[in-house]
Amino acid sequence: MFHFFSTTLYANSYSQQHFDTGGLRRESFPEGFLFGTAALAYQVEGMASKYGRGPSIWDAFVKTPGHIANNDTGEVSIDQYHRYKEDVDLM
Repeated sequence: MFHFFSTTLYANSYSQQHFDTGGLRRESFPEGFLFGTAALAYQVEGMASKYGRGPSIWDAFVKTPGHIANNDTGEVSIDQYHRYKEDVDLM
């Protein structure tokens, strides 16, 4: 839930700025097209062996060779455990 609100606030703070979209415009999409976003705790949290968190089913799944390209894992992920203060400062 924290990630959702922090991302929403961050996005709203930049909504008035102009970014290079490479010519892509909202009008390029069909009427009724819905934009969306999602995040999973596994993608954000990482650190399965730290701070009392135990491994999830995803931690086990990604360690099975062939399930994930390059055998990548989410052990560090976006490092929210250590960088949450920076994320809040960006809001």
